[in-house]
Amino acid sequence: MMDNDDSVASSVTFQLVKLGQLANNRLAEELAPLGLRPRHCGLLELLRDGPKAQLDLANGLGVAPSVIVDMIDELQDIGAVDRVRGTTDRRRQFIGLTAKGRLLARRAAMAARQLDASLLGDLDTEQCARLRSGLGRAARQQGTPVAP
Repeated sequence: MMDNDDSVASSVTFQLVKLGQLANNRLAEELAPLGLRPRHCGLLELLRDGPKAQLDLANGLGVAPSVIVDMIDELQDIGAVDRVRGTTDRRRQFIGLTAKGRLLARRAAMAARQLDASLLGDLDTEQCARLRSGLGRAARQQGTPVAP
C-alpha cells in the first residue's frame, strides 16, 4: 500500500493544478458574457493605474510580446482598451483602459470574488485570508506576474 508521500494526488502542486483548472473553467464561464477571458484579467489589472507600454505589459505578465498584441486586439475589439502612440517615440504604443474597460475590470473582479466564495465555501474568513496570503507569498517567491 502506498503512503501519502508516494501519491501525486496528495501533493499541493497536484491539488493546485486541479483546483486551478476548475477555477479557470468557472471564471471563463462567468466572463464570457462580458466578452472577456481569464487571460485578460491580468492585463486589465496591470492597466488599473494608467496606460503602459506594450512591452512593459508583456514583461509584467511574463508572456511574449506577440501574445500581448493578441490580447490587446481582443480587448480593443470590445472597447475595453485604447492604443496611443508615444509622443517622444512614435514607434512605441501605450495601452490604456477605456471607461468600458474599467467597468469590465470591476465586473471581472466581482465575478472572481463570487467564485472565491463558491470554491472556498467551507473555509471561514480567517482560513480564506491565510490561504490568500500564503498563495500570494508563494506566487511572489516564484516571480509570478500580477501576484497580489
